[in-house]
Formats: sequence, C-alpha cells, structure tokens
Amino acid sequence: TDEMSMILFNHMIPTKCVPILIAFLLCLISHQPLLAQQQPPKFYLGLSFGTSFSLGDFADTDISNPDAGFAKDGRRFDAYGGYFLGKSKRTTLTAIFRAQTFETEIEELVENLRADDPSVDLTASTEDWQVYSFLVGLAYKVDIGRKFNFFPRLGIGPLFATNPGIVVNAPNAVITNNFERSSEAGAGLGYEFGVGFKTDIGKRLSLLPTFTFSGGFVTIKDVVTTTDNVSVNSDYQPNISSFNIGLSLGYRFY
Repeated sequence: TDEMSMILFNHMIPTKCVPILIAFLLCLISHQPLLAQQQPPKFYLGLSFGTSFSLGDFADTDISNPDAGFAKDGRRFDAYGGYFLGKSKRTTLTAIFRAQTFETEIEELVENLRADDPSVDLTASTEDWQVYSFLVGLAYKVDIGRKFNFFPRLGIGPLFATNPGIVVNAPNAVITNNFERSSEAGAGLGYEFGVGFKTDIGKRLSLLPTFTFSGGFVTIKDVVTTTDNVSVNSDYQPNISSFNIGLSLGYRFY
C-alpha cells in the first residue's frame, strides 16, 4: 500500500506544487496548539492535484461539430473542505474550489484541414482552456478495514470557463483564413461525481487518491467562428467533460 501511494504521488503531483503542499501543512501544524485547547471540530481541509482527461465533444477536433472543444488532457487543482453531519461521521457536507487548464489539440486540427490539400502551408496558434468551479455536495464514508475508507461523492455548483482562441491560416493560398475561433468567457452549471479512497497517515494527515467525472453546461456568448473566410457570430455551448485522477492530502481537525 505504501509503495502504491508513492507511485500515485510521483505521477499526479507536479514538482512545482510541492511548495504549496508544504506551506499548507506548516500553516495547519502551527495552529495545532490552539485547536487542541478547544472542542474538537468535525471537519477537514485539503489540497488535491491531478490530471483531467477530456471526453466526448470536449475532446473533438471536427470543425463541422459546432460544440467541438479541441481539448487535450489537462491539469486539475482543488482546495476542499468537509464537515461531518451527525455523530456517526458518515455523511459529509463538502465544498470544493477547482481550477482546470486544458491545452488545445491544434496539431490534429491542422492535419484535418490539410487533408483536403496536402500541399498547403498552414500556420496555427492557440491558447488553453481555463475552467473554474465551486462545487457543494455530499460524500458518504464506507469503511474498508480499520484504516481504509471508501467515499462515493457528488457535487454541483457554478462553473466559469474561457474557451481558447484558435487561428489556422494558409498565408499563401487563395483562402487565407481556414479556421478561427475567438476567445470568450461564459458561465454555467458544473458537476462532479466519483469516488475517493482515504488512508490515514498519523494522527492528523490523510492521503486520498480520487477518481471522478466532472464537467459543466456552459453558454459562451458572441463567439466568432470563421471557416474559409466566412464568419459566424453565435453562442458557443461546449459540453465540458473530463475524467479526473488525483491525489489529495488532507488535514483532519478531529
């Protein structure tokens, strides 16, 4: 179990995020003497890092699909907390702030456009998807042995997204602007469902591998899409969807 935890830790947490974890833990430990003098609360706080794998229309690169997101796999960061409801400490009220970034699959888009004329010289530029959400929900603890717990969970809440600007040009062709989509921002409803597995480390810390599906229904207004020099201004409704694998480090105040 310890070897598997270290493998997950090395693959899911970027090196640049380690200082954030250290600062988070030092802050909590410094407040421990004060907390010890008070009635033990029934909540926990934590940070989570991981990978988000884009799914469905969100990952599609077909320009004929108006909802195609051209999204590659991305990164996910969560700051979360939970409060136990009742004395049994089974059902938890949860709150999660999530930030996700997804790179854009510009290479496959260029190849699809080049299929019509392999001799054409195409240039391309793009940005990343930016997705932020605040989710409130419930989790339920199921014991598996003495030190291992299984947590099915569900959450919903507001989601804010900025789609990437995409430009693919053929500067030496008759039709110079092959594809372009403007970058705009929009809001909608976000969701998440999945499971987490918790194992305690010492008296206060917990390690939680998580496996979840998340996404959102968003309307991004006034997105200008240009295909073969013909522009259309419309509302863009991407079906943001991803499968997420992450590793959480939690601190228990009980």
